[in-house]
Amino acid sequence: MENNTLTANKKAIFGLSMGHFMVDLYASALIPLYPFLTSKLGIKLSTISLIIACGHLFSSMMQPLFGFFADRMRHRTFMAWGLVMGAIFIPLTVAVDNLWLVALFLLLGMCGNALFHPQVTSLVNTFNFNNPNLSKYMGAFMGLGTIGYALGPVMSSTLVEHFGPYSLSYVTVLGILTAIILYFVVPKIPAGTVVQAKENFFNIMKEILKKKTYLSLVWIAVVKSGMSISFGTFVPFILKDRGFTLSQIGMIVTAFFVLSGVSMMTSSKIEKKIGAENIIRLSFWTILPLVLLFIFTIDKFPALAVAIFILSGYFIFLSVSVTIVAAQNLMKEHKGVISGVMQGFSWGIGALSLAPLGYIGEAIGVEKILVIMAALAFLTGIFGITKDLKQVFKECV
Repeated sequence: MENNTLTANKKAIFGLSMGHFMVDLYASALIPLYPFLTSKLGIKLSTISLIIACGHLFSSMMQPLFGFFADRMRHRTFMAWGLVMGAIFIPLTVAVDNLWLVALFLLLGMCGNALFHPQVTSLVNTFNFNNPNLSKYMGAFMGLGTIGYALGPVMSSTLVEHFGPYSLSYVTVLGILTAIILYFVVPKIPAGTVVQAKENFFNIMKEILKKKTYLSLVWIAVVKSGMSISFGTFVPFILKDRGFTLSQIGMIVTAFFVLSGVSMMTSSKIEKKIGAENIIRLSFWTILPLVLLFIFTIDKFPALAVAIFILSGYFIFLSVSVTIVAAQNLMKEHKGVISGVMQGFSWGIGALSLAPLGYIGEAIGVEKILVIMAALAFLTGIFGITKDLKQVFKECV
């Protein structure tokens, strides 16, 4: 029985990680294409920033609710249909010429992402319950998703630059096939892990948002999300202004997120040596000096600036798996909800910064946006780790 369970766990991690790779491949495909869409539609930076922010906000805010339903169901429907929606609607976003259709397809594609993530992230915990290597498996799961996220920009920019905006639809079939395979590879959800209690979704969210320990974890996730979104969205504009081509920008953003994926895969080893709170400090304190170096070198030494930007990806994502595992262990009965909060709700709050940052970028320069976000991360590394949170890390991670 134990061997069968072990096999099922490995099978589950493989399937969930494969699906995570694909869904995040679609999630990042539009990143290097935002300047392309801005020129194609004849709109301003603030307009595209507002559209992206609204899409992130709507889909991300839905993740805790999708997680609430996922905790109560044995069906793997959310992960399959979430991937299918991303595979269909993200490519359509680039193919159309109407601003309203761009906004609609972007929203639907991001909603697919919202359906997928809470269920699969909670299932990593479900299939490895009480496993001392949970942080390692969570890091592998998150890391492969981020590597998929990394490959999305180079895939999309290469296809669009050489074959036109309709070429992105070529990868739709691959996503649908992966969703079908995923449904059969991931084992059925054990009946004993399904939540039976009839608790109100809003009461669960109220419990999360009123406790300092949860709020500290959520704030750390929000800052990380804000940095990731702002760096991924605005650095392509800086590079475009310096004469980088679309495919070059895609490759640079890809390298940024590949190193981010490596970061999550290696974070559990670093965490064992220096502790969870120190890995958060290491993650957040290094960003500000790296951003300042990037700004000072981008004009005279662009190759060095690109290398610095790519390196920043490693540190931004270093604390992700540690904080998610801590949050899931705090709310074992509501893993889907807290996973949705840590990945979705926090991402949505972070995405809210895009709209005002777009206007700030137009007024004082896009480079200042990176300084603002890096300074916020630096302050979070100083004040964001409370005494209660330190105790949570000792008990849960």
